[in-house]
Amino acid sequence: MSSIVNLSVQQREHGDLIDRVFAECGVDVRRCYQCGKCSAGCSVHICNGMDVSPNRVMRMIQLGMEEEVLNTKSIWACVLCSTCTARCPRDIDVPRVMDALRIMAKKRGITKGFYNASVFHDIFMNSIIRHGRVYEAGLLVSLKLKQSGTMFADLPIGIPAIINVAFRLPKLPPKMKNQDQIRKVVENCMRIEGEN
Repeated sequence: MSSIVNLSVQQREHGDLIDRVFAECGVDVRRCYQCGKCSAGCSVHICNGMDVSPNRVMRMIQLGMEEEVLNTKSIWACVLCSTCTARCPRDIDVPRVMDALRIMAKKRGITKGFYNASVFHDIFMNSIIRHGRVYEAGLLVSLKLKQSGTMFADLPIGIPAIINVAFRLPKLPPKMKNQDQIRKVVENCMRIEGEN
């Protein structure tokens, strides 16, 4: 027998999560009425890339299930394509909510199960800060060293790919005119998100 949950009571008792998500991204998750259009259009969910569907993530926030939602694979698997937002009859910006949940999880140190996504994000952003844009060769080297401790972990299966990539990628980081301005924008965003 299933139990009945009174959503109004749950929101009253656990509304602080909804309010903190709103403060982080400006999206009111209370508006979601669980039509499921976001999940039906999500290519990552359809391919079983998420452990919890996008509409269930919204419901978990509504129910105040903070620990559970911050520990889902879904918030890290979301590719922020905005298909869900385009389909939502309530105009809920689901990718902004997912990004806010990532920020909240990162602040609390909840990334151990999603280490690769977190490492990629950090290396990607550091590349932008340092060079003004992504330096692909440096990203590849840094990512391989952080994830496996060696550049040669994938050698047995990827020698042709590595050779192909090595010859096509620029050898030195690109020079950008406004590199300092880009660095300031990123640092300001990180300060706002509380990462600095």
